[in-house]
Amino acid sequence: MLERIKCGVVNCYLVTDSGGSVLLDAANPSDASRIYRRVKNKNVRLILLTHGHPDHIGGAYTLARLLRVPVAMNARDVELLQRPGAGNLRAHTVFGKVLAFWSKSTLSAKARDPLSPDIWLEDGRTLSEYGIDARIVALPGHTRGSVGVLTGEGDFVVGDALFNILRPTAALLYEDRMQMEKSVEAITQSGARLLHPGHGQPFTMDKIHPLG
Repeated sequence: MLERIKCGVVNCYLVTDSGGSVLLDAANPSDASRIYRRVKNKNVRLILLTHGHPDHIGGAYTLARLLRVPVAMNARDVELLQRPGAGNLRAHTVFGKVLAFWSKSTLSAKARDPLSPDIWLEDGRTLSEYGIDARIVALPGHTRGSVGVLTGEGDFVVGDALFNILRPTAALLYEDRMQMEKSVEAITQSGARLLHPGHGQPFTMDKIHPLG
């Protein structure tokens, strides 16, 4: 089962199976208490971060201590923990450039609490040891270390590899456009039944619009 936890314009997700739950992303620091109330009785065994941007990792330090669970992410995004603006995000569409300007202060904001992940994620790793039927899929492009989580039921949490702000598209902001486009191709070939972005409502594969 997958549950969306909406925190303003950012989504977190809780994946629950017979062996427990995994929390995907942790929104902003101010969202930690709200997220905790939603998941405190769900046997959360891991906090998994899809990428290292502040609006997705901000509550992780607090939540990890409240829930007494480890934090996992891809090692290629570790630099973003110390230097949030290190990724040098780009955009080629008009709306993407507007979004880049609007979100510049948010994406360069240093976390209040020092986050040190306990587990480094690699492509293809399963999450069965944390009680859920799901695996990691590397989705670089938005950031170097972006990952998604594909469940056995066909739900694909894609982080910011896809956006659904005005409509479902590839990442509007990215460190590497070519990698981003390859990751979108990997998503479209995954066989997933429903896509769950870091921003906006879930959608089906056929709803993805080209960026141009």
